[in-house]
Amino acid sequence: MDIALRSPKETDSDALARLGRETFVDAFGDLYSTDDLSSYLDQTHSKAQIALNIANPNLIYRLIVDKYDDRLLGYCKLSLEPGLDYDPGAARLIELSQFYLRSELFGTGAADQLMSWALGIAKQQSRDEIILSVFSENVRAQKFYFRYGFEHIADTVFMVGNQADHEFLFLRKLS
Repeated sequence: MDIALRSPKETDSDALARLGRETFVDAFGDLYSTDDLSSYLDQTHSKAQIALNIANPNLIYRLIVDKYDDRLLGYCKLSLEPGLDYDPGAARLIELSQFYLRSELFGTGAADQLMSWALGIAKQQSRDEIILSVFSENVRAQKFYFRYGFEHIADTVFMVGNQADHEFLFLRKLS
């Protein structure tokens, strides 16, 4: 499969919402009650919320699409205003807040392309550190982030509806 990376368009909000929902449910859906999962998906992956996110200058997206039919296959979202429980002191911080791929892209190098883009944007934005949170039981993702020089610096909580998940904060220094 040939892929391309591109910036989102206003018309991508529906496809981004669907992909966010599908990939989250595929990976974690069995961990939550129907109410908690629905609440989280409606809050985070609604078409309206994604449209607001795309328009927000403090959020930067990069999409992975099929080169031939422009079908959305994955995306990364960076936040210039991190919301994780971490005090960077004087360091300028950027947050990798979402990194979603369809499973058909696992092992193809697409994630590496997306991570290279994210690290490049962090440097372009003159950031000193990049931070993310990852589910404590998502070993595959943790191995990926370790490979890119991220280190586990603390534990945190991620809310899905009323359920608190144990997560790890990972940090990579950029300078």
